Amino acid sequence: MTSCFDVSYDVVVVGGGNAALSAALSAKQSGAKVLVIEKAPPIERGGNCPFTGGGFRFAHNGTSDLRRIVLDHSVLKGNENAYTPEQYRSDMLTKTRGLTNRALLATLIEQSLPTISWLSDLGITFERGSNAQRVGAGAMGSGPGLIKMYYDIARRQGIDIVYETKMVELIQNPMGTVNGIIVRNKDGTQQISAKGIVLACGGFEASTEMRYSYLGPHWKRARVRGSQFNTGDGHRAGMAIGAATTGQWNGYHGTPIDFDAPFSGSVTTVHQLPRRSYNLGIMLNLNGDRFTDEGEGMGSDNFAHIADKILQQPDNLAFQIFDQKVIQLIDTQYLTSTPTVSDSIESLGAKLTMDLIGMGNTIREFNSSVQEGNFDPTILDGKCTNNISPKKTNWALKIDTPPFYAYKVTGGITYTFGGLKIDTRAQVLSTNGKAIHGLFATGEIVGGFFYHDSLRASGLMHGAVFGRIAGINAARLAGYE
Repeated sequence: MTSCFDVSYDVVVVGGGNAALSAALSAKQSGAKVLVIEKAPPIERGGNCPFTGGGFRFAHNGTSDLRRIVLDHSVLKGNENAYTPEQYRSDMLTKTRGLTNRALLATLIEQSLPTISWLSDLGITFERGSNAQRVGAGAMGSGPGLIKMYYDIARRQGIDIVYETKMVELIQNPMGTVNGIIVRNKDGTQQISAKGIVLACGGFEASTEMRYSYLGPHWKRARVRGSQFNTGDGHRAGMAIGAATTGQWNGYHGTPIDFDAPFSGSVTTVHQLPRRSYNLGIMLNLNGDRFTDEGEGMGSDNFAHIADKILQQPDNLAFQIFDQKVIQLIDTQYLTSTPTVSDSIESLGAKLTMDLIGMGNTIREFNSSVQEGNFDPTILDGKCTNNISPKKTNWALKIDTPPFYAYKVTGGITYTFGGLKIDTRAQVLSTNGKAIHGLFATGEIVGGFFYHDSLRASGLMHGAVFGRIAGINAARLAGYE
């Protein structure tokens, strides 16, 4: 393609979140001249990072390692257990049903402590994690605090950043080396040359078209919990030049969410809108029918699957029904919406414009099927129903104690799992299995890492580890060691 470039850099990073800034900072630290291209305006910069809790999962040897990372040592008890590489590996393989790329996983685990130590040395400050063993540290100020620190450091180090600029196309020379990028913003189209391009521009969760194609038609109207700018630009640009794809393209991190949630993410409400206490009650669609086993697992374990089920219902809508016996047990997140409340099932159904006959029959059938047993919301208690379909396998209590409460829910999506294929050097691989010279990727755009579910606090760690690796290797192409 053309070699008529408007401006030149050593390394160009596409994206502006945790993975992108890790790549930019490591390339800059190596000595490279670095440009970050952020699609969002400054107020919405950072990809999905501002929507996270800022937690990092890393292998460590206990208190001695945590003291190197956590700013306030007084919060450490002094006897924190180690989180071994073997435990990390087991947790990831369990979560992904053994499907995660083993080579990438090994690199993640090996480089997790060195990477978070590097971030700390750069000036990212951490507090004790929510689980000092497995989630050893969290960024001060959670996700929004983390992204602010990243940009403050990038500014001090002299990294160039352009906002409201979209990647349009990757440029290759006749030898197939990626040596530039075409971008577009309000000032028009520009061609930028670089020795190394790092794609770190997120998943495709905010693309209605790609959700429809890869996740299914029912995901067309899903609420996006994260960045509205993650529309698969990197996926399309990579595939256009022959990049290999991998991973679970119909996989995603999703959750039941308040039906009135915005269609794109809001930093102020993202953690307040999930509705994951469905295991304590039942869920009905507009026809008054149950459509899933609400008790197949804890709400923290199977919520992505439940979100998919909800989106398959009429109008992508379901009602979570609770009675007075359990209402005090539901998550405090539910306080951000006002439930429909009534002293009778009939009047509740009328308020919800639900099929009254169907609703009444369903609840009567459910109540008559509930088996004896001890109810315990802290464990899989085995208290189930019999002779109805779908069965409720745990926490089956009769819906019989007024007042009755209904919460209106739909499906929300945070990020997607399918993406480009990379090697342990963060190089993007082509469909022939060889590295595409000059092209790297990190973060949510990378496929082959998560399957079926994600492991808490491993997403930020994965993005930072391979971002650091990508930045170093991209800078090497420009002659920096």
